[in-house]
Amino acid sequence: MAIWWNEARGKYEYDWEDAAKVRHRGYARTKGEAERLRAEKMVEASKATELLGDPDQTVADFANQWLKRLKNSDLKPSTIDNYSRLYKGHIAAAIGPIRLRNLRRTHIREFLNTKREQISATDGTKKLSKNTVRLIRATLSVILGEALDDELIKTNPAAIPSRRRGKKGDGTMSAGDRQKAIRPSSDHELAKVLEAASEHDPEYHPLFLLLARTGMRPGEAFALQWTDLNFTKRKILVERAFSDGELGTTKTGGVRNVDMSQELALAITGLYRKREAHAVKSGAGAVGDLVFINRVGNPMDISRVRKRFIRVLKKAGVSGHRLYDLRHTFATSLLAKNAPITYVAAQLGHAKPTTTLQHYARWLPQADAGFVDRLDSFWHQSGTNRPRQPASEVLEIKKAASMKDSFCEPSGTRTRAQTSKTQVKSVFFASGICPDVANFGHFAPPRGKLTSFMTTLN
Repeated sequence: MAIWWNEARGKYEYDWEDAAKVRHRGYARTKGEAERLRAEKMVEASKATELLGDPDQTVADFANQWLKRLKNSDLKPSTIDNYSRLYKGHIAAAIGPIRLRNLRRTHIREFLNTKREQISATDGTKKLSKNTVRLIRATLSVILGEALDDELIKTNPAAIPSRRRGKKGDGTMSAGDRQKAIRPSSDHELAKVLEAASEHDPEYHPLFLLLARTGMRPGEAFALQWTDLNFTKRKILVERAFSDGELGTTKTGGVRNVDMSQELALAITGLYRKREAHAVKSGAGAVGDLVFINRVGNPMDISRVRKRFIRVLKKAGVSGHRLYDLRHTFATSLLAKNAPITYVAAQLGHAKPTTTLQHYARWLPQADAGFVDRLDSFWHQSGTNRPRQPASEVLEIKKAASMKDSFCEPSGTRTRAQTSKTQVKSVFFASGICPDVANFGHFAPPRGKLTSFMTTLN
């Protein structure tokens, strides 16, 4: 039966077959509406237009053409390289021989399931990570999305279908999995790494220190020029980056200023003096534009920097980290020290603080029951069971009470009684208590409360 009542949904359900002989289902509130919608779908299927191009074109035929077109696109070279590597290394052999018009979602599902069980070629013992499978699916989806735009296929079978809330799609990566992929160093580990770099690889120490103290991406650091550094304000302008040896915009295309710590400012200043002395000795006359260069004066090579970083890790007796983890360490360390997440997001170059939160939520300080106690008013805290105030707060209150008369009474003509009242008001405000200023002269706390408060000052 083509149309029937679906008790669970409380609607009429209908089905039809498209031009590729694939069955679909739809729902309508009334039987008449279901009949009309089904008839429209069947007419649409019968009048389906012929696909453009070669009807026998395979996924490999289209993918190879697409990869060639990417060279003239605005994508960064590293992105193009990742697409090419994932397609040739994972997709080409399994999906490439299938004709575009015959490719179905079942093919994609079986392919991804196989990849989840595949052993990594680089490790030899572990399976491919969830993130690798996600990137494989995403690459295939981009390729088929282009084929859809070219009207070579009717749908993109690799696209993640709409799903009910809470249900994960194929190849997706949960927030927990994403956080597990982040491997920041502890403060102790980072100190050992930077100390080892200073002792065993002083040439690369300023670079490693900059990555750890600013959270910049390696490509952004490689593109820094001396004119981007403001040592007076301790600011660094980040507006360009190297990607696969080519200079371009930052990953997000944005421009930002990041803060320079005192330790970093001293290290970079020392680097400039060495570079200046070398320029004079070699007869070059002037220091080049780039802050970080190799021994022959060319821009840094990411692969070489990674090898030098691994060497420093071994010298420091630290393992399990990558060069990019210096960026993660910067973010997690600041958050653990209660830096505002908006500040950390701005330093990292994230467009929204929610992006920072999505990646680094696990490293935010844990909740403390003491936080909610800060909402209690003074009068609730000053009863018989009032918790003892921290010594630091008592000291602040005493300082407020001992303020000079010139601060409390600008005219200098008030009586001693008026001065005491003004000082008491200052103490209230210094302790975070805000009584009604206009009616303060008529403010009469319950007997014993003010005495308890003044006892604190003594």
